[in-house]
Amino acid sequence: MKHFSALKDAYSLCEAIGSQVRMDILSEILEHRSITLSDLARNLHLTNGALTPHVKKLESVGLIRISEEPGKRGTAKVCAIALDKILIDVASFLPEKSHSFTIPVGQYRNASSGRRCALVGAHGFIGETDDPRYFTYPEHADCLGLWLSGGSLTYTLPTPPHAQTVISEIRFHFEISAVATLGDTLSGRISFYIGDTMLGSATLPDENRDRRGALNPDWFDTVYPQYGSLKTLSVNSRGCFWDGIKISEITLAALKELKTFTLASNSGFALFGKNLGDYSIDLGYTVEYDEGC
Repeated sequence: MKHFSALKDAYSLCEAIGSQVRMDILSEILEHRSITLSDLARNLHLTNGALTPHVKKLESVGLIRISEEPGKRGTAKVCAIALDKILIDVASFLPEKSHSFTIPVGQYRNASSGRRCALVGAHGFIGETDDPRYFTYPEHADCLGLWLSGGSLTYTLPTPPHAQTVISEIRFHFEISAVATLGDTLSGRISFYIGDTMLGSATLPDENRDRRGALNPDWFDTVYPQYGSLKTLSVNSRGCFWDGIKISEITLAALKELKTFTLASNSGFALFGKNLGDYSIDLGYTVEYDEGC
């Protein structure tokens, strides 16, 4: 998956598919799953010279990939789809009276985990896998993502700049999945806390290893959790919501201070940062204010 957090960032990709010829090329590749350049040209009634610039355009924005494979007469260039999903945040602006923060997933203040755990770095794991001691090492702040079993992560929340205004809603968004363990029979569950107040609990999306995460480094093998689902947790005057579904009656009035945010799970979870998984995001935190303030 390719994720664009703003419409302007997707200009090159939109330009690439803004052609009937290139749309026909994509349709042919999708129909055949993979196809040689010569077969593609023949099916579309194009010369190789006419086809080449269109194929290069699609390849340059990451929509397709071209590889060389053995053919009847030497090697043949084969086209295949490189992206299965494209997500564009068209309305990515925030309301006028709101403030948004990004917290790197490795910059937690406290962590605890069972035996199965790991910190994913840019070029390899930070420390060793399945050793919770490495969660205390300073290098954890630079991790791309992590997973843990039977534990929790606590983050320090940035202080909103509008100290004298009334908060109407707080929201968190992040890419997350369950972590499978031997003998699991139930879906993973996770609970959320602001300070000592439990906001609610929700079911985690399943762990995914069916394909590589769109942003994963080359060394990150598919035996590890590959990507999660983009989830939103929100709290307002009506309660606490998980992707818009109410999970508790806890409201903003029940929260004493917005100082820490904790994710905790007996079954474990994987948390993906902006350079791991499918979505180019870290832990997002938004504070929204009443219009009249």
